Amino acid sequence: MTQFTVRAATALILTSALLVAGCSRSSTPAATAGAGGSNGGTPGTDAGAGGNTFLAIVPPGSNGNSAGGVGAPVSQVPTIQYPQNFRDQLDMYGDLSYAKPGLKADSCNPPKSITEHVKASDQACNYFKPAGITLAAADAVSTRTLTAPDGVSKVTIQRDGWGVPYITGDNRSAAEYGLGFAAAQDRLWLFDVLRRAGRGRASEFLGPSDTTYGLDLEFGPPAGYSEQELTDMVNRTVAKLGPLGPMFLNDTQMFVDGMNAFIAYLQTPQGLKEVPPEYATLALEVPPNFPPRPFTVNDIVANAVLIQSALGGGGGGEANNVNLLQTLDPSIGPNTTSLPQAACELWRDLRHANAADTPHTLDKTFATESPAVIDESCPQTLPAGVAFWDKGSFQSVVYLRHGTAVGAPLINLGALPPPLDALSRLTLSPFAPVTGAGGLVDARPPLRAQPKGTPLYASADPLGSLHRALNKYGLPMTTSNWIGVNASETKSGHPIAVMGPQTGYFNPQLLWEAAVVSKGGTPYELAARGISTVNLPYIVIGHGLDFAWSPTSAESDFTDTRVSKLCNIDGSTPSRADANGDGFPDADGYLYKGQCVKFYERTDEWTATPTPASIALGGPAQPEAVKRFVIRTHYGPVIATATVNGVPVAISTERSTFLSDVDTAAPFALLTTTGKPMTQQRFKQLFNSMTSTFNWLYVDKQDLAYIQSGLYPQRDPAQHPDLPVWGDGRYDWVADRSFDPTPYGGTQPFPPRTTPVVQGDPMDGYFEWSGYLPLSAHIQDTNPAKGYMANWNNSGAPGWWAADSNGTFGPTHRVTMLQQRLAAFKASGRKHDLGTMVEVMADTAYTDLRGFDVLPLILQLMKQGTLTADQNQVIALMQDWMDDGSAAWINQGKGLGSYRRDRDPNGKQYDHRAAVVLMDAWYPHLIDTVLPQMTAIEGKGAPLLTGRYDAPRAQGSAFQEGWFQHMRRLFQAALGTPGHTDYRQLKCAGTGVPADCRKAVLDALALALNDLGGLSNQANWDGSQLANAKGKSGAKVEDYDAVEHTSFSFIPVPPIPWLNRPTFQQAVEIQTDRSGAH
Repeated sequence: MTQFTVRAATALILTSALLVAGCSRSSTPAATAGAGGSNGGTPGTDAGAGGNTFLAIVPPGSNGNSAGGVGAPVSQVPTIQYPQNFRDQLDMYGDLSYAKPGLKADSCNPPKSITEHVKASDQACNYFKPAGITLAAADAVSTRTLTAPDGVSKVTIQRDGWGVPYITGDNRSAAEYGLGFAAAQDRLWLFDVLRRAGRGRASEFLGPSDTTYGLDLEFGPPAGYSEQELTDMVNRTVAKLGPLGPMFLNDTQMFVDGMNAFIAYLQTPQGLKEVPPEYATLALEVPPNFPPRPFTVNDIVANAVLIQSALGGGGGGEANNVNLLQTLDPSIGPNTTSLPQAACELWRDLRHANAADTPHTLDKTFATESPAVIDESCPQTLPAGVAFWDKGSFQSVVYLRHGTAVGAPLINLGALPPPLDALSRLTLSPFAPVTGAGGLVDARPPLRAQPKGTPLYASADPLGSLHRALNKYGLPMTTSNWIGVNASETKSGHPIAVMGPQTGYFNPQLLWEAAVVSKGGTPYELAARGISTVNLPYIVIGHGLDFAWSPTSAESDFTDTRVSKLCNIDGSTPSRADANGDGFPDADGYLYKGQCVKFYERTDEWTATPTPASIALGGPAQPEAVKRFVIRTHYGPVIATATVNGVPVAISTERSTFLSDVDTAAPFALLTTTGKPMTQQRFKQLFNSMTSTFNWLYVDKQDLAYIQSGLYPQRDPAQHPDLPVWGDGRYDWVADRSFDPTPYGGTQPFPPRTTPVVQGDPMDGYFEWSGYLPLSAHIQDTNPAKGYMANWNNSGAPGWWAADSNGTFGPTHRVTMLQQRLAAFKASGRKHDLGTMVEVMADTAYTDLRGFDVLPLILQLMKQGTLTADQNQVIALMQDWMDDGSAAWINQGKGLGSYRRDRDPNGKQYDHRAAVVLMDAWYPHLIDTVLPQMTAIEGKGAPLLTGRYDAPRAQGSAFQEGWFQHMRRLFQAALGTPGHTDYRQLKCAGTGVPADCRKAVLDALALALNDLGGLSNQANWDGSQLANAKGKSGAKVEDYDAVEHTSFSFIPVPPIPWLNRPTFQQAVEIQTDRSGAH
């Protein structure tokens, strides 16, 4: 969802919301009231004990409930008061820009509340909260005790000065109950939205609009599960996990019970003041959306699906490669057995499947995917399984239709009573009890859809399309980073890690922080601190008693594209048209091993009722009827049809985790249990059951370890993993070869084929997976020889090829900004402490990768000939920008700079503003002059496998991809840089002639200077002369860079200076284990 802009039409509702918000306790916008926090805990088990340091931060604040605030998301109604702990971490997080060079860790006491934080400090911990698992009673700002559903067990929820909940339960069930209650306190409105989004039905809750339908369109196709399928998914996972299964199910049910207990509390007189005001404003309907429907285990599953789709997927973009190849050479089609040399070479240049010059996390080679190697030869003989369709025949299927419902009344939201009155009618719910029914049913009258409505089409690249759609709303295309150093590289002799997920900036934050402890006396009691993502019942990123962990998205390939010929059961000619208007192709099914197997087909229907949110987003004032058309082969969702030599085919995506999204439960159910110590080897075994594709860093008192998780298929040797493959039974994955789909289809969904095989005691949580890569084949290492590791969604290791349409693992990558600083520090001979590690992260967070790793080559190329006075002045300006960097505190040298940063807490512009603005002006012209081959392909509508420029902007995350990658290698070629790698077809300036390449650079510079009014106007270079990623005309560079939180809330938070940093971040150094041993 975008930040809402509610105009005059909803003024009455906004005014009423202010009245509601003003009824409960609030704080000033700048800070929160309350004292207390925890810098320590129980000796031997917590932060500060035995020298252990656990620090963390996640903006804007722990409290995501806007009740108690006074304000609205319109300029006419400024924010007057923020609720307590609503945005206090935002200031501390943004103030990292002002950290003094040479950060220290020797006398650090992290602030217990915002009142103890200092804007500009040389203490690393000043920019983090203490992150212990337990909280001293004296540091508790509030305490609440609940009785668990068993009527006996108790759970206590304490909150510190930052509002972080510390949950302590008499047993595991009680602790999960308390965790659910606290989660609902802080994120109820958000979780209510997300459970609809995870089902691909956001419009049902937030109303009809292009934005809400866009979310439905993108979240639906990767899964599109029915309610029964969600239930079956849970039941299958419980059965698969053996004795671990019931524990997972009980955890989830207790968490849900805790959430529902908070909803029940809101319907009491004392709870009324805590009702999120969004229910009376943004989601206001007739009848009202409050109270929310009780949460269920299926809601948690829907959120797990959301995570799998948005953050943990990889591959499935083979159609992009077909599009690109057929654009490069239109002769490529169904009868192509060998790719023509020129098209093949340019494709492989852009593909960067296993680039020799890309930065890797490890130095070890892992050529262990299936297949182990991708053929890079050109011309290239294609394996038999490749299935090209006829050029121009690809046609996405209709996934959604929406239109005004027949007989639907016009919704007049402006005539509703003020929210105070609406909230007083707490028993009015759209879900009314029905006598004799087993639960709640929708009491609203059904609406009949128009025969035809607006069609919305599935994407050719479901994962990539979902990422691009969510990127519009602030979620980065790829997420997260971590750095870690071995014990041998630190002053203490213990590893150090700074790490976290980089999931953009939302209000309230998608990530929710808590500490949880249970005291039931079993080996499976909980002890953890960290974050849960979108309402999952576990701490999924954080630390246990004596270890910590964090992931980055890996996006390795476990999704393929299948091509299956259409058929009819009676042998008649099938058609991919929809002549009968039922939403599906006019064919019964698809050919598999010579038989016609029926498609699974399902039509889902719901009503999108207007809300202030949907109307503010430009939606209609009448309810709309929505239909969703779900069609699958046994491989997975059908996304398109095409023809192969004129014969109609269905194109489906095969994802290894499809219908098995909950199989990831095992590691999180066991990870932070206290009965068995954690080790790096046990961690790797646990995360072999993590079926999503992530890079996991692990740290304890002696080891630094890494493993890439993911359910990676063993493919048929006749399959090319970059291209579509026939889906007719001849080239199936190993896991699918014995499956018979014929009993399914029609109205009977196809089952998943993932089968975990327990290794040893099932309660240890180590499973291998039949037909998928074993643990030994996954990228992994412990205490690497070079002494450090860094990952920022880059290649994990040489030999491990990038997923099919991922061209971002090129000649440079944003991870190099971390790696070069770590390498320089190691070369200095110094040893790390927490301060130096935090500073490596912080400096990188403000670095422009173009200036860091490409600009040096540009300046060197300029110097290869005679220069004008203006050109020399530019070189001096840009050299100063590059020189002012981390080298000053690492080794008293110059370099490792190129910051987009203002170090002055009282300043209002970047320290090197002119250089930053010139880089922004120069780069788009460099694309045109240096890369004409790529712009020509782009002009034909073909995908380039890498975006032009992942610019600094509201989402924070930047420089994951860009054509600066290709520039770097081309400039090296023009300079004759020793050891460089050449492209085969891609040439600088289109010719590859060094003089032409230099001229392209200088021509681009001249155009950039002209855009800025020339060097004589340098004092006025502020970015307002340029177009920018936010589309804000006339904005200054600091403004168009600034981080802005996408708001799910009625009360927005202010922007902060740009930085490229994890959203939730830990800084960890563990010196003592749970037994007290060093």
